[in-house]
Amino acid sequence: MSPRRITTRRPRPTTTSATPTAWITARARNALRRPVFIGTVSALTFVASLIALIVVPQQAKKAAAAIRPGSARPDTIPTLISLRQAQQHVAAADSAIVATRAELMALISATAAVVAADTTPGGVAVSAEVRARRDSLNAATEQLTALIARAADAPLLTSYRALAQAAPMQGDPRVAVLLDTLVEIEREREGYNAVGGVDPVFVALTSHATDIGRAIVTLANERRAAIQAEVAKLAPPAPALPASIASRPMPDTMAKYYLRDTARTVAAEVAARLARERAELQRLDAREERARELSNVAASPSAMLAAALVFGAMLGFGVALLDEVRRPRISDAGEIERATGVRVLGTIKPLPPSPERGRRAADRSGPPYIDPGADGHQLIYLTVATAGSSVVMLTVTGDSAAVRAVVAINFAAIAADEARTTLLIDTDATTSAVSSALRLRPSGGLSGVLDGGTQWPDAIRTTRIGRDRAIEVVPSGHGNPELERIRVLLERDAERLARRYDAIVLVSTVEQVAGGLPVALPIPDVLYCARAGYTPLAQLKQDVEAIQASGAQLRGVVLWNAPEPALADVRQTETAPRGEAAVPEVGAVAGAE
Repeated sequence: MSPRRITTRRPRPTTTSATPTAWITARARNALRRPVFIGTVSALTFVASLIALIVVPQQAKKAAAAIRPGSARPDTIPTLISLRQAQQHVAAADSAIVATRAELMALISATAAVVAADTTPGGVAVSAEVRARRDSLNAATEQLTALIARAADAPLLTSYRALAQAAPMQGDPRVAVLLDTLVEIEREREGYNAVGGVDPVFVALTSHATDIGRAIVTLANERRAAIQAEVAKLAPPAPALPASIASRPMPDTMAKYYLRDTARTVAAEVAARLARERAELQRLDAREERARELSNVAASPSAMLAAALVFGAMLGFGVALLDEVRRPRISDAGEIERATGVRVLGTIKPLPPSPERGRRAADRSGPPYIDPGADGHQLIYLTVATAGSSVVMLTVTGDSAAVRAVVAINFAAIAADEARTTLLIDTDATTSAVSSALRLRPSGGLSGVLDGGTQWPDAIRTTRIGRDRAIEVVPSGHGNPELERIRVLLERDAERLARRYDAIVLVSTVEQVAGGLPVALPIPDVLYCARAGYTPLAQLKQDVEAIQASGAQLRGVVLWNAPEPALADVRQTETAPRGEAAVPEVGAVAGAE
């Protein structure tokens, strides 16, 4: 047995940082490695876009039909004609007011000219008091003249009494006496008139009353002559207005203003009605324009299909790229070395079907994903199993149970091909990935050895790898044993197993490796399996630091740049005894983890 290897921490090699272009190229490459995710998002987006492109035009057409105006549009032509007529009436009223004002100004000017010409014989303007006195005397003269003419036309007692009672006749005692006498005679006449018939006394009274009336008329003429003489003494007669102006009636500006205000009110009402009709037209035009816009939403079926396809593809890739940028995953070996400083031992790539493997029945019936001749697996083995080492001990871990199981099985197969007796131990009881990859029936395995019900020889299963090589496998068994128990078991039996086997390969989870499981072996070498496009960079850094902190020797990283392995279940119980190569049944391929 080789002595325990001293695990000294080697400094990480310095690497050149990636440029932004290389970084975004790696993110885009990782996004393209998720065709299922991109296809799912693209399909959902395509369906949603197609539904939207079909439903939205239909809804737009319904909305256009709902908002399209159905009532008749108002006709503004009659209203506009009425407004023009009302404006013409307002203009005519304004012109009439201007003309009336001009006429009134002419009358005022003529009156002012007459007033200015009213002067004394000496050329002095008549004062207001004199003009008022003259006007009152002239009014009295006109009143007496009218009453005298009435008495002459209708010589009745009422005419004489009205003349005697006139204001200019007051203050004359003669008139008062005659008026009293006339009233007395009239009273007596009424008494005789009631008896009826013709009475000489009545006739005498009537004749006497006529004489009194004539006397009153004579006094009235004297009074008028006196008034006229007094007027002549005050000032000469006032100039008369021109006949063209005096014959005109007084202009009525209030009526003109009323007509103008009425015309303006009518014009304002018509203008308001026209504004309402125009606002209604604008509202109807806006609704019609909106209805036309909604009606033009639809497109041809081919254009909608192409738009949905392009939009779905772009959104699918965009979502995948956004997720990759937010949570970067490893892209290639250079990115792993730049991020962790750990060497990448090999890259596992998908290989075309080999005619050699299809020629032999043993290869055809063997477990899938077993290809020890692949360059990636060969490079990994040559790096770990250095020349001169008699015993190879390696713990294979990673974030994918299927990947680490396949890498470990191929490593064991290459070791067996190199004439090494190889033991493969699966410590991950939660997945039993080794049993699925090699199509082994579940058994007690490692769990049985831990429980004490099974010994190592009974737990080991011999599995043929190819035509003339085989490896011995210890499945994980049932249950979920504690890490400490597994480590104690390996520390106890490691030396005995090393005497029996030249190569011991453990398949463990990252948690088990970080918990110090490889340290239980004399050679604590660890190989980490990472998947291109799936393993996050942050998780890779965290796992590498945890493995190195546990005391294990991290030999390098394996980059799995191939589709995820789809492990198969076996349907037939393995009957071959220990030491004989069992030919497992070729089972159906199960779904990938």
